[in-house]
Amino acid sequence: MDKATYHHGDLKQELIHNGLLLLDKEGIAGFSLRKVASMCGVSHNAPYKHFKDKDELIRDIISEIWHQFYLALRKGVDLYPEEPALQIVEMGKQYVKFLVENPEYLKLMFLSDSTFPVRLEIKINEATISSNKNSPAFKVFRDTAENYFKEIQLDQGLYMQKTLTMWSLVHGLALLIPKSVIEYDKGYLDLVESLIRMNIVK
Repeated sequence: MDKATYHHGDLKQELIHNGLLLLDKEGIAGFSLRKVASMCGVSHNAPYKHFKDKDELIRDIISEIWHQFYLALRKGVDLYPEEPALQIVEMGKQYVKFLVENPEYLKLMFLSDSTFPVRLEIKINEATISSNKNSPAFKVFRDTAENYFKEIQLDQGLYMQKTLTMWSLVHGLALLIPKSVIEYDKGYLDLVESLIRMNIVK
């Protein structure tokens, strides 16, 4: 069938899906609307019916990455609905696993420049830590942490510091592990779990 007449039920979502695969494989440097169109089996002009340029598609892809990140964290939490300490451990492992297995996502989510402004924005004061309204992933992270803090009867005035400590730990590991800065004789998720248990979970 000719690409110009090929029909898709939801081409926009397919462009996002295949664009995500392309970004994961080749990064921003190797990304183009032409390549994504080819992966979808449509003409090179077809993506322009949904996106004005590749930057607009990349922004939607980053939003999809954040959604997948949210689902990964949620998966860790939902494994142990009645055990806050284990929720912390599994959520932390899912956090690191998602970014280690998808290093290009790490760049897009946290290290991208202003060209792609879909990013996490954190506000911190002496008592609380909050995120912008488009960050359900961080809300899961914060709420799960605070649920555990309530379980262990931690002074509420320490919630912010403890949440930031936990976030710094798992995010730091997600940055260091792919670069082989840290070598561990067991699997890296065992390392993540041991450090969370040593530093966060009583």
